[in-house]
Amino acid sequence: MNILTQHISGYSPVVPAQSTGVNNTAKTLNNPVSTTKTSIFYINDLHGQVPKMQRLMAAGEHASVKAQQTGSDLLKLCSGDTFIGSDEKRNLAAASFLDLAQIDAEAPGNHEFDVTAAICGKLLKDSKTKILGMNMNFPDNNSLLAQKVLRSAIVDGKSGEKYGLIGVQPSDMSERLKNKEIMEGITIDDKEQTIKELQEEVAKLQQQGVNKIILLSHEGNTVEKEIAQRVTGIDVILGGHSHDLIEGVKEGENLLYSPSGEPVVITQAGRDGNHFGFLNLEFDKNGRITYVQNNIMDTNFYSPNLIMSKTIDSILGQSPVIGHLKHVDPIPKNNLIEENPWADFVSDALRKNLDADIVLVNSANFRGSVDYGRVTERDITSIFPFNNKLFKVKLNEKDLVDAIKLCGKSLAANNSKPGIMQVSGLTYTLDSQGDLKDLTYIDKQGHTRSIDINNPDPNKVYTAIYDEFLIGGGDNLEMLKRDDKDILERYTFDKDKVTIDYIKSLPQPFEVRKDNRIKIV
Repeated sequence: MNILTQHISGYSPVVPAQSTGVNNTAKTLNNPVSTTKTSIFYINDLHGQVPKMQRLMAAGEHASVKAQQTGSDLLKLCSGDTFIGSDEKRNLAAASFLDLAQIDAEAPGNHEFDVTAAICGKLLKDSKTKILGMNMNFPDNNSLLAQKVLRSAIVDGKSGEKYGLIGVQPSDMSERLKNKEIMEGITIDDKEQTIKELQEEVAKLQQQGVNKIILLSHEGNTVEKEIAQRVTGIDVILGGHSHDLIEGVKEGENLLYSPSGEPVVITQAGRDGNHFGFLNLEFDKNGRITYVQNNIMDTNFYSPNLIMSKTIDSILGQSPVIGHLKHVDPIPKNNLIEENPWADFVSDALRKNLDADIVLVNSANFRGSVDYGRVTERDITSIFPFNNKLFKVKLNEKDLVDAIKLCGKSLAANNSKPGIMQVSGLTYTLDSQGDLKDLTYIDKQGHTRSIDINNPDPNKVYTAIYDEFLIGGGDNLEMLKRDDKDILERYTFDKDKVTIDYIKSLPQPFEVRKDNRIKIV
């Protein structure tokens, strides 16, 4: 645990009480008189990681105890993408988590619509969690989702104070969907309209006597910073969508100021349920923040909650144990632009079991990890919630090089997207700007051959395994599209099935390690 206290001109530094976490930073702002203590347990972008939900429920229970001990109002809030993929049962388990963990409100993200708008509405219909979507427009106000979604909500703290909650969806929603049809005519306002309506919605809450307002946003950090500085009256923005792990409180980064000069705190807890946040605040009688402490916590510090585990088993069935993991290398902090040990393991399993020269997997396809100890089928399936089908194709050397070069440019992108390509049968090196410096093919006998990255041979063909997202040219990887004549085999399963079979075949216990097949220099 790291305790940081920073002095800001005009502010008095305070060293907070020690707590378990990744980062714990406190600031006391100008006004020394505080009347309301508030704690917020916040999560975002869980991406259907039901194994993490079991631990997060335990973390939420601990948050309740801590708030009770400090006499704070407690809010439990989620900034979207609790669902993911088209598996209705998995998403039902995620909806059950929102209720069992007593999440007060959620702003749906783009992945809530993976199951289609109608099914999303059905799964959330009876949820006690408030569903917030201020910038969401419905063609049919009688649909289940339309009836469930609120523009804003007011919740009471145990202190008697009122909190205004507003939720917004990503303005780039249509760009983040597999196909637009799943929205069933629902549209999302663009950024400018969203900001305009936010100011209007804040004013409505203020007219009802609410002076502590929290925005649950799935817009991403760049837009969220803009909202903080253009909308008056919002005190806290709990972000999502951009998968930022925002530690502590840093003026100019996640402590900004509204047009009226009031402080606005922005935070976000990464992705895939690996972390959660615990935000401690104090407000004066006018609803202005006078103290803030932002803690980012590691979900793995908490043991799975038994009630949540049994609920998941009742929905999905008990998952069989397939092996025991004795060591796993740490997942990189930024999964998009670093070699991932699970990616190495899975892509090697695909190459061996499906008999290919090379394997390509886009970094964003990996949505979780598995801790050491017993490993179940569900643990592995949770890493790949999209249920993309695999293909074996003929891929020429020029298209291979172009794909790796395009993905390499993610190192220089502000949002690290689309992410570098995870591989098997290849090693490569990128410089810090994402330029490809070398690429080597390794055949099944272990012999290596350097590929000329400046003049790749368009007539040299490899058998390659990748999934339907890449074969459809996802992430602008048009060079990976393939006609029927280049498709050697269509599989009816995703990477999880092959990985499960591979683990079962290994001597137990097994290990997951990265081998530096991707170097950044």
